[in-house]
Amino acid sequence: MNDKLELSIGDLLKEFCAKVGKNPLLVQGAGGNASWKDNETLWVKASGTWLIDSQKKDIFVPVDLNHLKQEVTNNNFSTSPKVIGDSNLKPSIETLLHALMPHKAVVHLHAIEILAHLVRFNPEVVFNKIINDSINWSYVEYFKPGEELAKAVSRSLLKNKNTDVVFLKSHGVVIGGSCIADIENILENLLTLLKNETNSPIKNKNKYLGPLPQLANYSLSKDSKLNQLAIDERLSKRLKDNWVLYPDHVVFLGINAAILNQSINKKDLENDDFNKPEFIFVLGVGVYESNKVSKSQKAQLRCYFDILIRQPSDERLSTLSNKAIIELLNWDAEKYRQAQSL
Repeated sequence: MNDKLELSIGDLLKEFCAKVGKNPLLVQGAGGNASWKDNETLWVKASGTWLIDSQKKDIFVPVDLNHLKQEVTNNNFSTSPKVIGDSNLKPSIETLLHALMPHKAVVHLHAIEILAHLVRFNPEVVFNKIINDSINWSYVEYFKPGEELAKAVSRSLLKNKNTDVVFLKSHGVVIGGSCIADIENILENLLTLLKNETNSPIKNKNKYLGPLPQLANYSLSKDSKLNQLAIDERLSKRLKDNWVLYPDHVVFLGINAAILNQSINKKDLENDDFNKPEFIFVLGVGVYESNKVSKSQKAQLRCYFDILIRQPSDERLSTLSNKAIIELLNWDAEKYRQAQSL
């Protein structure tokens, strides 16, 4: 790698982030993060910022890479990154993942084609069959992002020091490269190898009986694809049993799907003290959106739709446990990220 490319890797990564940030099949709202290493400085995306803004805003924070390496050596995964300078931004929750990877640049994405596999039972078996050894990869079971996940990834990397790709169960993928071109090539190969068939939309067979509901402060979504979540029975049956499939979903959309006349009714919505959901699913009609819904929440529901249409009807999906959900919802770091990304 020549000196010119070495000096420009930050700009190249920002360009890459802006490009993938426009693609909802790769990045959803504030999801995902990226970094590059400049000698002893790790530049990492700030918590709650959007990759799509990488060339328009200062979304990367410089942190002390030596400090993180030393803390990992001391088996201290609860450490907080030391920000260099006077930035008011908070480094990504997953900063340690970027420090653990030895590569010059690292990208973590919730790519739909890959995540659609990761929410199934035993995706590692499929990866072994489809990817085999064409890419140096490792697989890590689900752990809470942050300290617990960093420990698990560290153990995995110690077993396979040549790892370029880490698949995170029910979460996403981490890709490292010596340059941005390496990451782009690996990502393209993964998306090709792991491409899923998608279900075609169906006409409304689940007819709603009676007049359409009038819900105060809600309106029927203008996104015809999102409405399929309440119309297509192959999708709507997942709302109750397969709602929380990955961390960002519960952080932005809550613990349960609000299904009218099942988990929620109009009397609930008329109660001022009732915590009203961002989305209400009216089976046979569509998805009603709150007038307070955020871009991040819309992006996450669209992510959920994109994941579900890539699942065979009989596919068993692996939802997060109640313990995992409570840990995420009670975590100050996630509350901060949610507030920043609205």
